[in-house]
Amino acid sequence: MSFKAPEGLQDSDEFRHPLEGAPANVLFGDTLWVSVVDPKAGVHGVCHWHLSNKGYARFESLFVIDGVVQLYGNKVPLAIDCKDDRGPWSDGRMSYQVVDPWNHIRICLDWEKYSYELDFRGRFAPFNYANSSPNGDPMKAFDDYYGGHFEQAMSCTGSFRIHDGPAKGETRNIDCWSHRDHTWTSRFNTPNQWEVVEHHFPAHFWPSIQLPDRHINAFSLYMYNGKEPAEKPIGGFVSDEKGSRPILDATAEIAPNDQSPSVRSANSFRYTFVLSEDETIHVRSPAHHGTIQLWLRAENDLENRLDCYEAFCDFEVEETGEVGTGTAEYSIMPAWPQWKA
Repeated sequence: MSFKAPEGLQDSDEFRHPLEGAPANVLFGDTLWVSVVDPKAGVHGVCHWHLSNKGYARFESLFVIDGVVQLYGNKVPLAIDCKDDRGPWSDGRMSYQVVDPWNHIRICLDWEKYSYELDFRGRFAPFNYANSSPNGDPMKAFDDYYGGHFEQAMSCTGSFRIHDGPAKGETRNIDCWSHRDHTWTSRFNTPNQWEVVEHHFPAHFWPSIQLPDRHINAFSLYMYNGKEPAEKPIGGFVSDEKGSRPILDATAEIAPNDQSPSVRSANSFRYTFVLSEDETIHVRSPAHHGTIQLWLRAENDLENRLDCYEAFCDFEVEETGEVGTGTAEYSIMPAWPQWKA
């Protein structure tokens, strides 16, 4: 099956976007996020890029291999002018290539700890977050110069080679469901406080739940649990062979959650999704395979601006018994510690 741009977007939205009508000091860019969740192979990870308008890009390959966290990150020069920049984007080791918009992406890494060549193909139709219900894109409330955001259920195939550790020399075949998103927006342009006080409060939740015949994605805030959809920022969709349509509501539970640092290493999640007027389901995470933290900075590499975690889980729909895999993204406020030096 071949997919086209979702309503409101076009093929050019797969690539870099310019910042228009904003002061020159605004940090703006495209962020790309792609997951690999393969319990059979023992490989779970997120690939992440920030292609900025400040002359640099950040590349991240954040994996849990056989339960061990292994992280690659790099920051390299990138042309400020992004007109007609269709990639591929590479730092010499890690690369992201749009082979066929909305249908095929290729991601590669050649590093001393592990390497891979992975192909991501559209599993279901992409979804434009501007079409979220009932208030449109919830992300536009968080950035002054917001552009757009889309997500898509994918499949992932390829080879993953391990170059160190107990499994050194092994090559593992990857064949799993995946998820990807793409945002173009300003980031962290409001200066942080002079001194950040330690707290540990769950902020947003953003799971991607990969099931045999459908795929569910949702964004909202823990503090808005219990509020009506019209009263809170909410986005997301359910995808199947018929297409992608907005969900109507979502709430979330996270554990442990005792306002101590333990919530930062949460390993249990449960969600309530209203998929239609006739269908509400509950999805729980019976197994947790590890967690990584995204590398999220403004221009100052030493200041931590957002503690956003990706927990790799098995999922089960309580009402139907459907089982799958995916990622339970969540953030904890404030970012702690503030300084990473």
